[in-house]
Amino acid sequence: MVISRGYARGRLRVLKLRRLALAVAVAALGCGLLAGAESPSIGPRELFRLGGIEGRQLEELDRGEPWHEADRQVLRNMLYRIAQDVRPIDLEHWSHGEPNFELLAEQPEAYRAEVFALRGVVEHIEPYELADNPKERGAFSMLWRCRLRLEQGGLVEVFSAKRPRAWKPNEAIAEPAGAMAFFLGHRSSEASGSRAVFLAARMAWYPSTYLGQLGMDVGLLDDVPIQPPPKRNKQGDAPEIDWESRRLTAVDHECFYQMLAAAGRAAPGELSRWAKEGLARQQRTEYSVVPLFNEPHLQQGKLVELTGIAKRILPVRVDEPEVIERFGIDQYYQVYLFTADSQDNPLVFCLRRLPKGLPIGDGPDFGEVLTVPGFFFKTWSYRNATPATDGKVERQLAPLLIGDSAVWHPRRAPAGGPAERLIGTVLLLGILAAVWLLLRRFRRGDREFERRVWRRRPAEMSEIEWDRFGETPSEGSADKAPPGAPGSTNGG
Repeated sequence: MVISRGYARGRLRVLKLRRLALAVAVAALGCGLLAGAESPSIGPRELFRLGGIEGRQLEELDRGEPWHEADRQVLRNMLYRIAQDVRPIDLEHWSHGEPNFELLAEQPEAYRAEVFALRGVVEHIEPYELADNPKERGAFSMLWRCRLRLEQGGLVEVFSAKRPRAWKPNEAIAEPAGAMAFFLGHRSSEASGSRAVFLAARMAWYPSTYLGQLGMDVGLLDDVPIQPPPKRNKQGDAPEIDWESRRLTAVDHECFYQMLAAAGRAAPGELSRWAKEGLARQQRTEYSVVPLFNEPHLQQGKLVELTGIAKRILPVRVDEPEVIERFGIDQYYQVYLFTADSQDNPLVFCLRRLPKGLPIGDGPDFGEVLTVPGFFFKTWSYRNATPATDGKVERQLAPLLIGDSAVWHPRRAPAGGPAERLIGTVLLLGILAAVWLLLRRFRRGDREFERRVWRRRPAEMSEIEWDRFGETPSEGSADKAPPGAPGSTNGG
């Protein structure tokens, strides 16, 4: 078959116009959200259509028979469009809530490619290949077929691009889960009969952990990379640190704000109570910071409670309309906490709120004693507030934890009024003068007093050497081992 040049040019113009229309629609959608619009300007079916996925192709997915290669290509195209153009807030705006199966069965064409909120228990998952040749597998070449028993009753099938790593395929499981999923149609089989079928970018996981109970998708932690602490090589050189992977990136964004929102949903004092219950189960009296520094890859999502001096408390303003609308978070606080066993290295807490009256700020004279419960998020590479001597920005590693609030232990103010304090001061000066006169009579005692008291210098704070970083503690001394605080280096 010979294709004329006119046809080829016409087809190319159609493709260009379609891509232009899609770009304009996505741009309008993004601009509307940035402006704080209440809902997207286009719906999911319109978005798919502009991406080249026609209604007749979606209808083919509802034939009730096994999908062929053309159908699988449509699914790959849908997954690509979802990954490129659909954000979590879009799914929330588009969602029809829980599915009404009677309406889906009576009017499938009216709800095809529309979004529904699914919640229930996943009983089984298995891989589903979208590529005929496994050797040619690329992006979106495989889905996870999940059998979900809904809270409202009934079974559905959800084909998801991602699943939590903790779920074991091809085994009977019972994992609390959910998804914001696109309705595809119905599929029938002799064993299970007809079931509604959905397509989702990911399966959310709500296990019986503290974070799961607070409504966080714990599966998001799989997307946040945590590397073991760097160590010296055999030559004893300072370890090379991948500073970029330890920064807060776009990959961490959804997980960070979901964890911050989940911590904010805890009842007052609930995180502290849970943390104390954890200590009781371990038959311990306090949490150590050692694992947070030395074994961060094993601590993700764990709840701890630490007491120390907050030498820096600063508000962080959130300027993202999507975050403000979805989570109600327009500000949170960073608290740099120094504990007795952190050896002058901070742990950074991000908190939804602060105790009433707690000062904020930093500086050499700033310091407030706090007890803070929080969930470990990752090892964070942050910019040091003090630049290097050469003017370059230095970066520092610190455990990053997320919590709701803290308990403040304010210093006691002097008792009595101004007159009482004046009398006390005069009496103290009189006593000191009498002591000085006595010491004048005994020169030897005076020299001994001067040597032992007046000339005593404050003990200098110890520094952590790099070779202690990642050091394996001796048996029975895990809580006493140095946390191996990371140093800093020049970076961008």
